[in-house]
Amino acid sequence: MKITRIRLENFMPFYGTVEVEPYTEEEKPLVLVKGENDTGKTSFHTAIKYCLHGVDERSQRDQFINRKAATDGDGVSKVEISFVDDSGDVYTIERGVEFSQVANEDDRSADQFFIRVSDADGNTVVGNDDRRDNYSRFINQFIPENVADFFFFDAEQLEKFEEANDKQVRDAIETVLGIKEIENAVSDLKKREKNYEREYAKIESTVAEVEELQSDLTEILDKKEELEGPNGDGGKIQETKDKISTKRQKLQDIQSELETIEEGDDKRKDLEKVTENLQTVNKDLDDKLTERNTLRRRAGPLMAAVCAGTIQQLYDVEGTTDEADVINDVLGRDHCICGEPLDGDSDHREHLLDRYKELQSSERRKIAGLLDQASEGLNLGVRKELDRYQRLQKDIRQARTRKSDLKDRKETLEQELETIERKHLSDYKDQEEELEAEIEELESEVESYQKRVGELNNKRDSLRKRISSQKEASEEEERYQKLIELTGRCRDAMSDIRGELVDNRRQTVEEHASETFLKLTNRPNYYRGLRITENYELRVLTEESSRSIAEQRPSEGQKQIIAYAFIAGLSKYATRNAPVVVDTPIGRLDPTHKNNLLGYYHNFSDQVMILYQPNELEGSDIDHIAKRTSKHYEINHRDGDQESSQIDEVELSAKMITGDD
Repeated sequence: MKITRIRLENFMPFYGTVEVEPYTEEEKPLVLVKGENDTGKTSFHTAIKYCLHGVDERSQRDQFINRKAATDGDGVSKVEISFVDDSGDVYTIERGVEFSQVANEDDRSADQFFIRVSDADGNTVVGNDDRRDNYSRFINQFIPENVADFFFFDAEQLEKFEEANDKQVRDAIETVLGIKEIENAVSDLKKREKNYEREYAKIESTVAEVEELQSDLTEILDKKEELEGPNGDGGKIQETKDKISTKRQKLQDIQSELETIEEGDDKRKDLEKVTENLQTVNKDLDDKLTERNTLRRRAGPLMAAVCAGTIQQLYDVEGTTDEADVINDVLGRDHCICGEPLDGDSDHREHLLDRYKELQSSERRKIAGLLDQASEGLNLGVRKELDRYQRLQKDIRQARTRKSDLKDRKETLEQELETIERKHLSDYKDQEEELEAEIEELESEVESYQKRVGELNNKRDSLRKRISSQKEASEEEERYQKLIELTGRCRDAMSDIRGELVDNRRQTVEEHASETFLKLTNRPNYYRGLRITENYELRVLTEESSRSIAEQRPSEGQKQIIAYAFIAGLSKYATRNAPVVVDTPIGRLDPTHKNNLLGYYHNFSDQVMILYQPNELEGSDIDHIAKRTSKHYEINHRDGDQESSQIDEVELSAKMITGDD
């Protein structure tokens, strides 16, 4: 299948009619579509998926109507895709809505939905009045809806393949590789066999024994239906299998939850921050202590000298200029500063006068003055150093308090984290043991049911033989006997074929996916490839181990590469040759992954459409894929109108890409 034409009319940002013809040449399967953010690149991707498989919510159709068109007048919003299948037949799918004019663009809504499939001559293959099943049968010949995401995908959202459960992976592989068609055939044969058996049981016989045997046969068939369901794929057996599947999924969820321990994430961040703050406080405290100790060594002796009057003792000088001034002032009074009258004791006044004269000598006054100046200057310096010392002491006390608080907070967080992890692990172990016990019990139930079905089959076969031995059996009975026998043999043969095909195709996809992964990964010497287990679990192989993707915990870019490799394996051996459409192709890839992927894109399909932003592909990247590229388109706003986009075919050149960068 190759898309030959895509036509958009009033769809999302594409006002009016926009048309592209992305048909590819042999050996040149790539089609590039360049578009900046908010121009319509993702809308173009959405249009392709919408046209082929529709949408789940009808309200989405309202949002697909172009805003400008809705306010201009009544009209149509639709997407048309023409394609040629592997047999050379051409079909066109047309899907859209009719709408009425609105005054406010936010009020736009679809009046009437329509879908039509026509052939190359314009004849209707599927009409708007046909049942939905008719269209599903048509499109499933080319791209079944349940595997569309493996062919039309956004590379930045490939992690959903990692999150897919085993059943999703199995369904995807079996659908893409045609195994589902065999399963459908087996189911149809079971249904037909049941119908034949019931018709056979209804046929009247003139022999009483035959009637009794038919009643027994009907009873056995009812019991089988209770266990297997009306079509052989339901009943108690399937209900129990569904319960097992649900509990297995719950067990996987518990294991995934344990890996994250979400409750402890915030506390870990707090612990990291507290640890960093504690290191900062320790460093600041060490710096303050060093500075204080240095100040002690330098200024300590000086402060001690001042406090002890050492300087005056060394010079052995008594008195200061201030003392002489005080004595002179006292001599001019009647009383001493102690309160005693000066004339009461003649020796007292004489003693003060002699002391004043002694202090007034020129040499002593000079020494005293110098001593006062030195003392004053020395005391000033000491006070400054003392102030600085006191500030340091205060800072040190505060730092020690902060350090103590941070250490207490750190110990508390560590204890809380230990408690959370220990409790979470304990809860997980309890739930794991409980689920494993429940699964074991349910599997035992399934085994007993299947054993019972085997016993009923033996009784059924025995009754059939007895009934067939009756000479009075009618021609109708004989015909149904043959039909029942034939459908049973065909069903068994198809079941055997399916079993062999599943193992063969699974291994084939696994081999190609592994080979592709080793070509694309930036660590080919570390990884050994990929494995798809018998339970359809994707595992990553290294020299040391085989782990699930969740256990391996690769980078986001490596997850993309794993998903690409898995898709490549499916595409390689798909029974349907479908196009691949990739939005945001590079995503989170590093240069090595990017270069490897660009060199491999042409292997995915005969038609690979790559929708990229200008900064994803550089000039050298274009040179890398130019020889594999048939068409190059660019999405831009039309004449500067932000509400209207257009798609034009442009020349593919490294110079043009470089210019955009």
